[in-house]
Parts: sequence; structure tokens; C-alpha cells
Amino acid sequence: MPRFSIRTLLIISVLLPLSIVYTISVMIETRLNREEAIHGVELRLEELISKRAARVDGHFAAAAQIPKTLADMLSTTRLQEEKDFVNILMGVMRASPRLLCVIIAFEPNEFQEEVECFAPHVYRKVAGSDELVYEDLAKPTKECYDYMQRDWYRIPKETGRANWSEPYLGVVAWDDHDILMCAYSAPIIRDGRFAGVVMIDISLDELQNIMSHLAPDDVTYYLLSDSCTFITAPESEMEFLQNETIFSFAEKHGSAQLTKVGNNLRQGKSGTIQYDKVLDDQQRVWLAYAPLPISHWNMITVIPESRVLAPVQSRLYRSIYRFFIVLAVLSLLIVVVSWRLTVPIKRLAKFAQKLAGGDLDAHFGDVRLAGEIDQLAHAFDKMVDDLKSNIEQRIKDETARRAVEGELKAARRIQTSLLPRVFPPFPDHTEFDLHATNSPVAFIAGDFFDFFFVKPNTLAIVLADVSGHGIPAALFMAVSRTVIRKLTVPDQPPYEIIDNVNQILSQDNDNMMFVTLFYGHYDTKTGELTYVNAGHDPPYVVRKDGNLETLPATGPLVAAFEEASYHEQTVRLDPGDVLVTFTDGVTEAHSIRDHILYGVERLERVLREIHGESVTEICDRICRDVDDYSQHEQQDDVTLLVLKRNK
Repeated sequence: MPRFSIRTLLIISVLLPLSIVYTISVMIETRLNREEAIHGVELRLEELISKRAARVDGHFAAAAQIPKTLADMLSTTRLQEEKDFVNILMGVMRASPRLLCVIIAFEPNEFQEEVECFAPHVYRKVAGSDELVYEDLAKPTKECYDYMQRDWYRIPKETGRANWSEPYLGVVAWDDHDILMCAYSAPIIRDGRFAGVVMIDISLDELQNIMSHLAPDDVTYYLLSDSCTFITAPESEMEFLQNETIFSFAEKHGSAQLTKVGNNLRQGKSGTIQYDKVLDDQQRVWLAYAPLPISHWNMITVIPESRVLAPVQSRLYRSIYRFFIVLAVLSLLIVVVSWRLTVPIKRLAKFAQKLAGGDLDAHFGDVRLAGEIDQLAHAFDKMVDDLKSNIEQRIKDETARRAVEGELKAARRIQTSLLPRVFPPFPDHTEFDLHATNSPVAFIAGDFFDFFFVKPNTLAIVLADVSGHGIPAALFMAVSRTVIRKLTVPDQPPYEIIDNVNQILSQDNDNMMFVTLFYGHYDTKTGELTYVNAGHDPPYVVRKDGNLETLPATGPLVAAFEEASYHEQTVRLDPGDVLVTFTDGVTEAHSIRDHILYGVERLERVLREIHGESVTEICDRICRDVDDYSQHEQQDDVTLLVLKRNK
């Protein structure tokens, strides 16, 4: 492999990566420009179709207002004469040339109590003429026309809302020419109940003219009904789309895109997609679609992609041209600059080799170099000095840290030696089992437990939680344990013992340390437990059948108030019952993810599940469940003491 000079390697290492990076950046920029342009086209298409949809929808809005107004009027006003309805309907038809007919159809006996059905109807004798005809659709002369079974009456009655019908071909009076029309029905609501319907028929011929003049020759519009049936389309495509829905057309031509468009329209959504037009030799087009809010019909716009992306392609060609010009200029500049940088960089490389070899006494010196290279040289010198200082400081810090850790470990060993460590603690006493555990959040804990016999059949049990953490809490814990042991005498009741403990710990307590504790005397023969709960979390007595009882507080915190007084209570443990005492490190453990506390409800559920197991397994199961819940991130000292009566 040939060896190159530093100057040549510098030119290659700078020019080649820069060319690659620039090429990638131009490609990314081009892609982003394309996406931005496409997004802009989508917005323009959506705006275009929204405006066109609003124009088409306006055709329906004016017509829909007529039956709505009549329905609102008839909801509050009761006309008693048939001629009043004739005059109103005739006036409406004369004022609205687009209407083919208007009907007011009532529920039975709604017009008048003695009139069973009434449906005044005015229509144009010939489409587009001013000759109007009136009839009552409810009269027996109207053969086989039960208007109550017609969709235009039945749907508003069932839904309680106005409704546009699907378009349909119909014949107006004696004119034998079929025209495309649709109906709009508005319900009449009187006193909260359905009373009838106002319905109009309008011609869609004018709508077809509007659709044919909406856009230039290369932009086409399609109008679809609420069920996505094609209503209008360009003349060249109408024969293929007549009586087709967008779903049947998509299935026939295997177009999943059109099926998705149809589903979106049914859900009232609008959007834009790229689409291969199947009726025009697979021409690539952009298709925008939107629902018509008033009529609940739908509109689709189709624009050729060549028209949409022409500006994007033009910008792409200009970007490529600029890229080659910029690349050529940058290449020339890199060649020139690389020649000026080669010599000082070679000196820096030799200096860096010395540093890599561990020579921290090396210095670049005061030789003046050009611009930033000179600054870099001085930065290297400063880096060497700082590195030496940091290494020395790190050595000192590490030595100090190890010393502190050693002292803390020794303190933990001393603290552990203060707590009972042998389990089972009293092998000769088979009438009960006892187990306890203490897990500090730091090296040393503020929690502690203790147990010892006051008399041959009386066992004293202690579970306490000192405020705070670390060394201060550990010192106060040691003092508290010593005072409790010192003041416990055989014939003194628990409440007097805790009173005395509080008096001693409250004196000269300048740091306002305090301790919550549970202290009790357990009679191993009778199972009676006489206890004092000094502001501690209530322990549980888990009965043999799984029922839980709590042992609430009988006094305040210890060492907080010198004048505090304490009371004692007694509870009896039957064979198979379990006493579970714990510190707040159990119930106040929380999940790192959502910071929800472990809580008493979860603890109670676990106790009901495991109350029949051994005291050791009960402690272990609770500790494992708390550890799993907190995701192995312990936040506080966790201490448990469990006693079970066997007989």
C-alpha cells in the first residue's frame, strides 16, 4: 500500500468527507423541499376543494332553509284552515323557482282532532314552469300513496333530524322527461314530540352545470352521494361511472386507494392522495376529497401530477446545478487551505504522540503559529497542566472516598451488632416464632428492631423508626435502643416505660430528632400483647382465617414533646395468628415510573395471601414485593418484625 504525505492525507481526509456530507445534505434538502412542496400542494388542493365544496353546498343550504323555516313555524303555530296551508305552499313555490314540490305531512289527528291524516302538497305541473298544482296526499283519491311509509317521512320521524335523500331520477307531473332530483325533509316538533314533516324536492340539473364549470380542462370534479354513489362526472367517464359507487368501482379495478377514500368520506374525513387513474391509461394524478357538510354528499377533485410537481422538478434541477458549482468552489478552497495547515498540524501530531506515550511533562512551547492553530497549541499546553492536576486530585478524592466508605461499613457492622442477629432467637420457646429484618437505604439505618425477655413468659418487642437518614439517625437510633433497654423493668407496664423513655430523649434534643416506635409485652402463655404505639404506622394482626386488624397509635412521637403522655392497649393472639410490624419504608415505597405509593392496600393484599406461611417467609415475601414494586430503587429504610403464635 503506497504511503502518502501528511499534506496529501489531509487533503483527502478533508475533501472526501466534506464532499460526501455535502452530497447527503443536498439530497436531504432536496427531499425536504419535495415533501414541503407536496405538503403545500396538499394544502392548496384541500383549500381548493373546500371552496368548491362550499359553493356546491351553498346550492343546498338555501333550499334546506325553506323546510327548516316552515318546520320551525309549524312547531309553534297551529293553522286551522286548509286554505292557509295552500297559500303558504303556493307562496313558497312562487318564491323559489328551483323547487319542484313542497309537502307538509302531519301525524294522525295532529292537524285537527277530527282529521285523521293531512298532507298538503303543491308541485309544478311541468319542470321549470310557473304552473302550480295543489293536492292533499292524505285524501283517498291519491291511490296507493301511504306517505307515512316513505323514506322522506319515516327517516326524520325516527331520527328527529332533517335529512337529504339520495339523488334519484323522477318525472315531474305530466312531463315525461326524467330529471335528477333529491328531497330534503325537516321534522316538525311540538312540545318535544314528533308532529310531522316538511319536505321539498329540488332539481339537480343546475348542480350539474355548476360542476361542469368549476375548473379548467385538466382539473375534473366528481360529486358523490352520501352512500358514495357517483352523481356527476366528466362526460367522457359518465358511462363508466353511472350507477356505480366508489366501492364497486374500486373493487372492479382492484384499487385499495379508492376503497380507503370511500371509507374516509363515510367517516366525514377529507384528504389528498396520489393515485393512478384507471380510466386514463394509468395516468398519475393527485386526488383530493371532502364531504359536503349540509347535504352530507361528497366531492372529489382530480389534478394531473405533471401539473402539480412541475415547480418541484424545476427547483430540483436548480439545486443540482448549484450543488456542482458549490462543490467545485469548496474543493478549490480546501486544497489551498490544506497546504497552509499541513506544517503546523505535523508539529501538533508529534506533540500529541508524546502525550499519548504518557509524557505529561511535554510542552509545545511559545512558537508562534497561524490563527487557531496557535490557540490549539496553547490549549494543548494548558490541557497537560490541567490533566496532571486532575489526576492528582482524583487520587486524593479516591483515597478519601475509600476511607469514608470504610468508616461507614464499619459503622454498619457496629449498628448491625446492636440488633438481634440469630434466628430463630429462642429455640426453646416453641409456643411462638419470631423473625425480623432491617435493610438500610444508605450504609447505615435509622430504623431498628429489638426483642428480649422481661420475665420468663413475657417477651418485649420493639420496632422503631428514627427521623432522617444516615449517621445522625444511626446515632439517635443507638441512643434510643440503649434507653429503651435500660428503662425496661419486669413489673413496669409498657406505657410507663415509654413515658420514661420520652422524658429522657426529649431532654437536650436541640436538633429536634424524634422516633416513632411500637413497644409491646407479649405473654407467651396466653397470647396477650400489651402495647404502646407511639406515632408509628399501625401494625397488623393477621388472624388465622386471613382477617386483618390494625393496632392504631396510642400516643404521639417519642422525643418530640417532653410533656407527652402514652396509653397502652391489649390484644390477644390466638394460635395461628400473626403480628406484623413494619416501618414506613414499606408503605411509602413508590414506583420510579409513576411515583404511586406502595400503600397499605397492597400490603394488606399480600398479607392475606401469605399469612399462613412461616415468619421468615412472610418477611422475605414482603421485602421482595416492595423491592419489585420500587423497581429495585429503595427510597427509605425497610424494617419488619413478625411474630406468630403457634399454641
